[in-house]
Amino acid sequence: MKPDIAARLKGLTQPTGEEDLLRVGYPTPRFQISTKHALVVCIVVMLGLAGWFFTREKPVNPPTMAALAETYHTPAPSSHIVVSVVGHVEKPGLVTLAEGSRVADALGIAGALPDADLTALNLAQLLIDGTQIHVLAIGEAPAPEVAPGASSAGLVSLNSATVADLITLPGVGEKTAQAIVEFRDSNGGFSSVEDLLQVKGIGPSKFEQIAALVSL
Repeated sequence: MKPDIAARLKGLTQPTGEEDLLRVGYPTPRFQISTKHALVVCIVVMLGLAGWFFTREKPVNPPTMAALAETYHTPAPSSHIVVSVVGHVEKPGLVTLAEGSRVADALGIAGALPDADLTALNLAQLLIDGTQIHVLAIGEAPAPEVAPGASSAGLVSLNSATVADLITLPGVGEKTAQAIVEFRDSNGGFSSVEDLLQVKGIGPSKFEQIAALVSL
């Protein structure tokens, strides 16, 4: 390097006493926050955001068919039956039992009398709603079965007999029997045996022949 260049560089690097003029003075900030305060502010903001997130109103989804089915379910059918117990028992009448009960269960509630003939009953028989249990006394004969259209005395029932039942009466043919059934259906049944006189084809003489053979 040439001597004059080195001397010039040396002169440029020498202090001149004017360096203080290059110092820049920055204004003091009006508000200062410490690191501790900044941390507290961040925590408060985070807690506020968390509270808003968990307390905001959530959208309501429309009810599904499964939810509606659980809310509006069909009532379950009754699990009880009612039977009638008559005859030689302490408490005759209606008895309410659980479904699947047997004759023995009904008699346990009605209370069979000492002279009741339990051998005439099937104590293990399952009961259904509306069953009637007739408990006989020992030695008592069961009542004879009544055929459809006939009364317990063997008479022809005007309010339940069929055309085939009615033509068994003396002087009553198929046409007259049909007229009796039509009169019964149109008038809501017979209220007395004498109503037969209002049936077409039955006069006083025929009425006298069958009056003692029929019942309501």
